[in-house]
Amino acid sequence: VAYSGDSALPLRGADVSNALIELFAVTRWGELDFLIIDMPPGISDATLDIIRFVRRIEFLIVTTSSVLAFETVRKLVGLLSDLRVPVIGVIENMKFRENSVIGRLAAELGLRFLGAVPFDAGVEDALGDVERLLGTVFARRLEELVSKSDFWRLKRKGG
Repeated sequence: VAYSGDSALPLRGADVSNALIELFAVTRWGELDFLIIDMPPGISDATLDIIRFVRRIEFLIVTTSSVLAFETVRKLVGLLSDLRVPVIGVIENMKFRENSVIGRLAAELGLRFLGAVPFDAGVEDALGDVERLLGTVFARRLEELVSKSDFWRLKRKGG
């Protein structure tokens, strides 16, 4: 894999798979409680490869408030169910209205709705300043969601 620095490195198909294999092969992870991989929406070669390469994988699905975006989630959940890959739950990101339907849609799929992180314009202003970033509504809400999620149960079980 070519290390691209700040430049774009467009990859497709087998190149994506090879890059992931190399990343997993050459990186010294040490002991990890969790490895969080931020994936693009939908089902791609990268998603399928991650499912294949990562042992004891579980998904935490993050989606926006859009019903259209949730249709992509619905397809992903179907695939994960077929492959018997556990889903920890669903988080709604950038929530901008109170009457969002994401919680109801998650329940229809039998998924646990962990909560929502509101859209917070203050995040952009706080970038580069850790203290300001930790003081944002976004950071406080994210901390609440993580503290009530199954991450801690998984760590205690040695998962």
